[in-house]
Order: sequence, then structure tokens, then C-alpha cells
Amino acid sequence: MTATTKDADRPRLYIFPHTGGSPEFYVPFARAFTGTSCVAVQYPGKRAGKDLSQYTGIPELADRLCAMLKPADAPSGRVALFGHSMGALLAFEVALRFEQAGNPVAALFVSASAAPGAVRHGVDLKGSELELLSMVSDVTGANPEFLKNERFAATMLPTLRGLKAIASYDHPPEVKVACPIYGLMADDDDLATTALMTPWAQRTTADFELTTFVGDHFYINTNLPHLAHWVEQRVLAHPAVDLRAGSVPPGPA
Repeated sequence: MTATTKDADRPRLYIFPHTGGSPEFYVPFARAFTGTSCVAVQYPGKRAGKDLSQYTGIPELADRLCAMLKPADAPSGRVALFGHSMGALLAFEVALRFEQAGNPVAALFVSASAAPGAVRHGVDLKGSELELLSMVSDVTGANPEFLKNERFAATMLPTLRGLKAIASYDHPPEVKVACPIYGLMADDDDLATTALMTPWAQRTTADFELTTFVGDHFYINTNLPHLAHWVEQRVLAHPAVDLRAGSVPPGPA
């Protein structure tokens, strides 16, 4: 885990990177916050967390992350989660585990990610590896000619594995979080369209809001500081629901 900006007296925002991404990518985003302590999460695994091939799926990785984050020991009502692309699904899984520990998060921000189960209806991931790598180049903006270079193509494989993990990830409809969910998407992103993002509304018992920014799949750092201000306003506005004396919503099986 990488502490980007940390202050014990401020609400804490954990940032979950996209597959193949590093915490460093999110440093400009984290530094744009003025009243929130931001922690960019480094995934456990090969290549400093950039290669997640040893994990069977998103729930297993969420279990490993929660072993580090220790939900039961986190500041009560002071934690929010932000995940981008595959990181949004991880953040959802982690939010479920925080609730199971009796310490729910205050808000969940899902960025550029289809809701659980929705992506399989919107993106075809059954093609050859080369075809899938071409899709990855569309998402990342990489020159398709570079895919002819085996070494370069190998660097794209973690993102490819992430796309497959997203496509296979799902939960029964009754699995929801108690905190509000805020969806963020870009106006030029075929992997996270309005149709794919809207079903996130069915994954919370609280409020849902979907907002569109200008850009592509990696719109985050081209929308600073407005994006950070938008997120921070909502982090500060929502204390967590107290589940310590009540029932815990359904979590992962």
C-alpha cells in the first residue's frame, strides 16, 4: 500500500488502480485533494502488483487487500473508496468486507467500470489474444503497430487479464452495499458507457449518482482539479451508516 497524502485527522480515501496500473499513476489525482487523506493501494503480486495472474478472481484479491487494510481497525465512518476500471470492482468487494466487519465505508466511487455482471453483455472478450490486445490498445491509447512487438505486447497482458476478470465477475442481485455509490465515466469510453454504468444503482441500498466527464477511459488526470473537488465534496458530505449494532447486508459468499 502506498500512502500518497496522509493525515490522521482527515477522512481517508483509498484509491484502487486499474489492472496493470501503479499507485504512482494516481499521485496527481491524490495531490489535488485538500481536505482528504488519500492512500493509493498497491496490489500484492508479481511485478509490484502489476501482474495479478496468480489470483483466481476479484474476490480473492479483495481478501488479500483486506488482510492489509484491516477493515475492523479502520477509523469508523471516516473511510471512502475510489476504484478505477477493474479497481472499481475491487473497491466494491472491499466495501462489502468492511460492512461484514461492522465498519462500513462512507461512500464508494466507481470510475470507468461496468457494474457487476453488466460488462458481459456489452463487450465481447471471446476473441483471439491478438484481437483482445487490439482492444486493450484502444482502451490505453497505445499504437496498434506496437502490438507486433512481442515484448511490448507482453506488457499489455496484465490489462488483458484484467478485462477478462471484469467480464467474469458477478454477484447475485441482492448483494448490495449500504453506502451511496457515485459513478464516474467519460464521454468517449466504450468500455464504460451509460448503459454499463447505470446498473450500479442496483448495488446500493442508499443513493446513486452518475456523472460524465470529458475524455477517454483514462480521463482522470485530464480533469484535475475539478474531478478531485467533485469527489472530495461527496467524501466530506457522507458519514458512514452505523452497522455495529444492527444487521449486516448480504456480502460475498
